[in-house]
Amino acid sequence: MKPDQSSSASCEGCGTTRDLSLFLHNVRYRATQRRFCTNCVLKNHQGLFCPICFDVYDDNPPPHLRLMCHKCPSFAHRSCVVASSDSDSTPPFYLCPPCADPKFSYFKLTSENLTVDSANGEGDSVDLVAASAHNAKSLRAIDMRSARVLVAAARIAASSMAKAASAARIDAERRCKEAALARKKAREALERVAYLAAKEKDAKGLSA
Repeated sequence: MKPDQSSSASCEGCGTTRDLSLFLHNVRYRATQRRFCTNCVLKNHQGLFCPICFDVYDDNPPPHLRLMCHKCPSFAHRSCVVASSDSDSTPPFYLCPPCADPKFSYFKLTSENLTVDSANGEGDSVDLVAASAHNAKSLRAIDMRSARVLVAAARIAASSMAKAASAARIDAERRCKEAALARKKAREALERVAYLAAKEKDAKGLSA
């Protein structure tokens, strides 16, 4: 994640250059490195986290503890679905928040600016982020939900890059082994040519 982007930075998923461009994540997506905003990281990695509590799954919850969305691969903790619904029972058809609401957005900054004491840098909230690299006094608050969303996106992005680095290391090791084998074969071929040349020279000397 790089929260201190230039004004020209934009998400390669949705193209936004507004508030969300402050939170761009480097992600390995479909075999290429991309820069996604927090929203796009989560929208393109359904099934890796609970869309209600935003816990990133280390291991998939067992079937009896999860509910899969009726429209997409996303699945949530059954307890989260029940807790967020008006009923105490599991709904017959579960729709994750993005599928239930086309205008749903995972991550939003509050629009109000907060006053900051320029003498000591203290503000009205401990959960503050710079809204502009050029104006350190213009700050916006991140509520707990948005903080959990941001952390989930960062964890997913970090995991994808770690896997990409591991794959690149394995590929580099394979290429090194192939190069070493190629050098060995080339050396053996040169030695063979030198042996045949010497043998032919000896044969000509004997015939003379």
